[in-house]
Amino acid sequence: MNAQSQQKKVFEENMFSPLPIALVGALVNGTPNFLVIGYICPFDFGRYLFFSLYKKRHTRIGIHEHHTFSVNVPTENLINEVTICGSKSGRDVDKSTLFETFYGELKTAPMIQQCPINIECEIADILDYERNDGIIGRVVKSYVNPECLTDGKLDMQKVHPIIWATGGDFNYYQLGNRIPQEEK
Repeated sequence: MNAQSQQKKVFEENMFSPLPIALVGALVNGTPNFLVIGYICPFDFGRYLFFSLYKKRHTRIGIHEHHTFSVNVPTENLINEVTICGSKSGRDVDKSTLFETFYGELKTAPMIQQCPINIECEIADILDYERNDGIIGRVVKSYVNPECLTDGKLDMQKVHPIIWATGGDFNYYQLGNRIPQEEK
């Protein structure tokens, strides 16, 4: 073992943190319901999304029934609604009253109008991990508020996403400054 590796400390928490949180939506018993997912992963160049869903979650019912869901990226000004979605079950609280919802191509994936980024997905696969489902969704369509674009590209500083430290102190943060890069 070299001297540099001796200075490292073993860290058992999630190292890919912080990440923007998402409000995942599904129709449950005909009503839009949303829960907070703090770790969602795009892959295949954003054509698919993966997240882990605790099997006791109310939203899981709608995802399994309709094989669709939405991913909504909330802004900092939605922190109170995010807190409710992350701390209250849809069994006890009607979360559809927190947001104005809309539907795209999929008629069973409720999306949140107040969120600047919305993605509607259909289930590609569900992996069984004992207490959790590994949800793999194929992105059907993505939507963005035009004011969050700069030169036709998504500008995360204009989105103002809520960032969650899943492997640190488990708190919410704001996105930091962009790092200037030299032109190539």
